[in-house]
Amino acid sequence: MKKVLTFFKSVKLTIFLLIFLAIACTIGTLLPQNEPPQVYTHAFGSVGAKLINALSLYDIYHCSWFQFLLVLFSINLIVCSLERWPKTWRLYRLEKKVIDKTFFEHLPLTTHCTTRLSLKEAKEKLLGVLKKEHGELSTVEDNLGLTFHLKKGHISYLGPYIIHAGILIVLIGALISSIFGFSGMMFIAEGERSNTVFLEGRRHHQLYNLPFSLKCDKFVVKYYQNGIPKEYCSYITLIDRNKRFKTTIKVNSPLDYKGYRFYQANFGVASNPTIHLEIIERNIGKKFYVTVPFNREVSLPHNLGTIKLVNATSDFRNLGPAFLLILTRPNQKKKEEIILLSNFPEFDAMHRKDKYVFVVKDFTRYTGIEVRKDPGRWVVWLGCLVLIGGLMVSFFIIPQRLWIRLEPCEKGCQVWIGGMAGKRKHAFKPIFAKWTRKIQENLNG
Repeated sequence: MKKVLTFFKSVKLTIFLLIFLAIACTIGTLLPQNEPPQVYTHAFGSVGAKLINALSLYDIYHCSWFQFLLVLFSINLIVCSLERWPKTWRLYRLEKKVIDKTFFEHLPLTTHCTTRLSLKEAKEKLLGVLKKEHGELSTVEDNLGLTFHLKKGHISYLGPYIIHAGILIVLIGALISSIFGFSGMMFIAEGERSNTVFLEGRRHHQLYNLPFSLKCDKFVVKYYQNGIPKEYCSYITLIDRNKRFKTTIKVNSPLDYKGYRFYQANFGVASNPTIHLEIIERNIGKKFYVTVPFNREVSLPHNLGTIKLVNATSDFRNLGPAFLLILTRPNQKKKEEIILLSNFPEFDAMHRKDKYVFVVKDFTRYTGIEVRKDPGRWVVWLGCLVLIGGLMVSFFIIPQRLWIRLEPCEKGCQVWIGGMAGKRKHAFKPIFAKWTRKIQENLNG
């Protein structure tokens, strides 16, 4: 057990863990997380991709070895804190009861004066002054006189432990998020509802069912003139048992609900889309419209025949959404294939010399929503606040001690004043001078 404790309280172990955690966090920041395997193969080659997969670097914050480092660092922090606690507590509670003249000779800051007040009068005067300092005041009387001991800012000795507690809370929050949190995607077609999340990272190919559902009422996308998406958002109805409410999920405007956060990530053509076509007669410019569900033959007006949507893709050769339709004309056995590009309405008119031109006016889209669950987030924020509080206590509060010894003499009272600070001694000198001046002014009227 002694060897185990020696190992866990080692400063070398602390440095080792901090270095490896820093390396892991750097990798997690620079290396794209939760990407498909082919992305890593393309970027780093087959050997690099195998190494990334073997070490779970594609989802580093949820992998087992990263969790092990967090647990080991937490144990190291706890053991180191407990090892040094008794000494710190003794320093925190230190209070010298027996004070004589020689004690003041060993203090870093000291002064001596005489007052005409009696011992009783000087005691009352000093009590009035010292009680205003909002410190911990004690009085000890003996046969030769009495001693005041004022202690302020001694909570500063506990600053490192408050910092350690803050770090420990942050680590606990990180572990909670690492074990119970996840990141995944939802794909919801317009008009449909779903509660299924496709998990990413180490839980790839796993599904997670939300305790509520999202319904995509409408997906809206606006484009620049060059066809690049300018703005897109999902109009959502959230259904939680008998509770329903409508909301909007936009890029950079996520939805938070019951510990889950929903981001607008991407969009595309639904798996079984319905498209709305505009058919234009070339010679006279006459237009008429028809709705074509997926894989169903629809009769066209003016005895043009039937049309059927057989395939659709969200991106055809970087040209955007594309649709493959089969046109069957009356009294003709041969069927004609028509390719339509949503982002290029003139595509059909340029590539076919038919009397009628087909243009895609609208189609059923799906919305891609990224779902994240981070149950340890608020624990981490709490740890950060505790950590900041510990830093402020450690760096901005000075542990100060003041001793005042009163002994009666022929002319009144002799007064010895001494003080010391546990740290930042240069900053304590003007404070001690201020105390001394105030005490002398009160004793001498």
